[in-house]
Amino acid sequence: MDHSVQVDVTAQGTVRVVLTGSVILVRHDEVLARVEQAMKAEPSTRMSVDLSRATSLDSSGVALLLLLRRRANRAGVAFQLHDLRPEVRQHLHMAGLTAFFGLATPGVTAPHVPERDSHAMALVEVLDQPFGLDDIRVVRHRLSSYAASVGMSDMDQYKLMLAATEIMANAVRHGGGRGHIRVVAQEDHLLLEISDEGPGIPRRYLEAPVRPRPGRIGLAGLWLVREICDRFDVETGPGGTTVRLTIVLPS
Repeated sequence: MDHSVQVDVTAQGTVRVVLTGSVILVRHDEVLARVEQAMKAEPSTRMSVDLSRATSLDSSGVALLLLLRRRANRAGVAFQLHDLRPEVRQHLHMAGLTAFFGLATPGVTAPHVPERDSHAMALVEVLDQPFGLDDIRVVRHRLSSYAASVGMSDMDQYKLMLAATEIMANAVRHGGGRGHIRVVAQEDHLLLEISDEGPGIPRRYLEAPVRPRPGRIGLAGLWLVREICDRFDVETGPGGTTVRLTIVLPS
């Protein structure tokens, strides 16, 4: 969203774009207009994207990075992402964009998983609520709090937030502006059911999913959700869409 992106020009002729917090549901046109204005205000030789304060991205946030890189290339200026948090770096790696952005391949470390109380294995309803655009951050906060309480690693929490956000964002954008999310923990799995009353997902987006070509804008969000969830099921038609995601909890 708008407040997650700052644009300025440094004395060294660098257009600096700073992403802050959860960079989701970005309005690309508004951000790019500010970048264009900054580039015209002073001759620039470099575009620098500071990700040190970005805690997460959705597909629109990744698309913003691709659009910024494209704008820098058209202007003939150097482009650089820097100070990425490990989860954001891993996100770009999963999307096949590590080499595309000139980033080092992230190392893989086994996260420490604290022991869970055996009583936590019982059926637990985490949340059950309708949502619109303004509710997505509230849902993300509740999911994050629950994930931390059951010992999910930082990276697994990131993946959970990413999967839920992508499907909720699709409901807002393409499913009539609203949806409903129900999350239940059952034994060693977290079950997410996200539904909307939109016109349905076109069949071409559901058949034979393949990784989008690096640098292509669009389609990567749904592909990533399939990749990071242990199970992905969808029912869709003219009356709406229900997506069910299964994620294994730490044992």
